[in-house]
Amino acid sequence: MAVTDEIRDALGAPELQGLWAAAREALSSSKPTFRLELPDDATRTAVGELYGRPMWGEGTRISVSKLDEALQNRFGVGLSQVVEALHGSVAVAEPAAESSDELLPVLDEHGLAGASWAVPWLRWMRQYGRIGEAELTGITHAGARVLTAMSLTEPPRSWTSRAALAGRIGFPHSLDDGTALSRVVLKAAALAQGVESPGNERDRRALWERCGVAPDAVSATVLTWALPVAGDDAWSAGVRARTELGLPAHLTHLDLDAAPSRLVADGAAIAVCEHPRLLEAAVQEGLRHPVICLSGMPSTAARELLERLTADGAVLHVHADFDWPGIAAALTAQRHGAIPWRMSADDYRTALDRAAQDRTDLPNLIGAPVPTPWDPQLADLMSNTARAIEEEQTLHPLLEDLRNGL
Repeated sequence: MAVTDEIRDALGAPELQGLWAAAREALSSSKPTFRLELPDDATRTAVGELYGRPMWGEGTRISVSKLDEALQNRFGVGLSQVVEALHGSVAVAEPAAESSDELLPVLDEHGLAGASWAVPWLRWMRQYGRIGEAELTGITHAGARVLTAMSLTEPPRSWTSRAALAGRIGFPHSLDDGTALSRVVLKAAALAQGVESPGNERDRRALWERCGVAPDAVSATVLTWALPVAGDDAWSAGVRARTELGLPAHLTHLDLDAAPSRLVADGAAIAVCEHPRLLEAAVQEGLRHPVICLSGMPSTAARELLERLTADGAVLHVHADFDWPGIAAALTAQRHGAIPWRMSADDYRTALDRAAQDRTDLPNLIGAPVPTPWDPQLADLMSNTARAIEEEQTLHPLLEDLRNGL
């Protein structure tokens, strides 16, 4: 059977015809996204299964690059090949001459002209960016300067606030929500990341953070206790003073920006937990073992602190809930250098036995399983047992470790 016939058999369902027609139009006009109507449940189901996310309501916006990636992953063919097999060849619009002549050299000055998202971004700016012709060159320059400072292809290791990033190009408020520059920069970031353009405040914040930009320098915090800061500067003295007062410290990106380049001595052992209850108990008992609390999924401030401590040579030990969000939080901390601590299958089994002995009610384990690469048996055991164990229920052995030193 010819490849074209195989594509028609696999993807020619009536429920998908609207998708292919809209995708063909988007390809022919070089649009990065398109609006798709979802008239019934059958269409929503078929499109959702293909695209990789549930579909709701009567319509949705589809990313051309994401649809192409889904097809490549599942069927080994790209969107253009599918559309050609189902609807005939696609006449793709050529880039506007002015984009090639005027704006690509602007991006080339910043080393961005060869990026896969560059030409679609320039087309989008002309067609949908609401940028006046006289302003295009200037905003392309400004956008390129911002984009070169962002993590567009690799996960970020540090975060810069929007205000600080805008300040680098001399306009402190130019990346505030609603500005033309923030709009075009976020569009480029969405294209580079292969995600849909953000449509609300939450999605905009997530995209900024995904690219190494904190929406501000003060709202994201990380809760710490007894950090063994090694400097003799005023910042380090301030952290030590809070410890002497029996007070934890909430650190923001602004705090971390003001901190000395080196925070702790090589080999410092630091506990990382998910819930504030463990840190609170350590404070109440007067345990001076350093603790960092993630408070759920690590904030950008927490991730930056973990990254800096690991670079200093600290040894981080992370513990979290035995549930899927807790495993995800531990995985994130592990990517920043932390070692799982009392997070093995045996530790989970011991906690289950203790709960049964104490007649403690355990919540059901819900959500999609998350792998536990440090101990693959843990994820299997959690899935089979289907019970979650909160960090607070393992408090005693964790505190004992803090008393004795990790």
